[in-house]
Amino acid sequence: MSARAYPLIQALLMAGLGLFLAEKLWSGAVFYYINERFLLLIAFGAAAALALAAGAAWRWWRPAAAHAPDHDHDHDHDHAPARFPIWTVALVALPLALGLAVPARPLGASALASKGLNASGGALLSVSGGAAVQLEIAPEQRTVLDWVRAFNYAEDPAIYTDQPADVIGFVYRTADLRPDQFMVSRFIVTCCAADASGVAMLVDWPQAAALAENTWVRVRGPVRAAALNGQPLPLIAAVTVEPAEQPEHPYMYP
Repeated sequence: MSARAYPLIQALLMAGLGLFLAEKLWSGAVFYYINERFLLLIAFGAAAALALAAGAAWRWWRPAAAHAPDHDHDHDHDHAPARFPIWTVALVALPLALGLAVPARPLGASALASKGLNASGGALLSVSGGAAVQLEIAPEQRTVLDWVRAFNYAEDPAIYTDQPADVIGFVYRTADLRPDQFMVSRFIVTCCAADASGVAMLVDWPQAAALAENTWVRVRGPVRAAALNGQPLPLIAAVTVEPAEQPEHPYMYP
């Protein structure tokens, strides 16, 4: 690649990267990839990429006189332009191409099937401290993650029996569930989608078989104590199961 072409290609790629990041920020799709606490870092990255693009564009557009050879010097040496290895361009072009080619969507049931469920809810607090925190949250305000943590911390999960749940998640099934059961599930993300793990509540619902997997639903009903693979698991004896919009932030953050 010639020295003249390099800044132009660099400008186009960095502008593309900056606009790509800016669009993901504007649409909210960036939260399909990362924890929301990295929002400012991504915004800085988008601004930096656009600034680098502007600098490269200026180097390409500046007057040709700036590059004119000094006719007073010896012409015996070679004036062939420097060349740049193509891999330096590929380092930016490849991830940008993949980002544009692969539709942005949050992790769903297929990813949960491969990653498996996190029975503890990714708890970061001590058992004693965690139980107190969970009990301070009104039952109707607890998320799927809150309920899973509450059951994981409790010495006796039966203390939550008949407390009202009101949660939103996507439909997920495993082969060992009954036809009238499904799981209302969410992903928890610490840094990015690569470290995501799933949490879920079991749901008893007579029309469970009619629900398509990955459908987002709002489930309300009293809670019961259940278990999955020996781990305590909250079960909702659903009174209502209604279609729900996918949340703006589909992941939950421990």
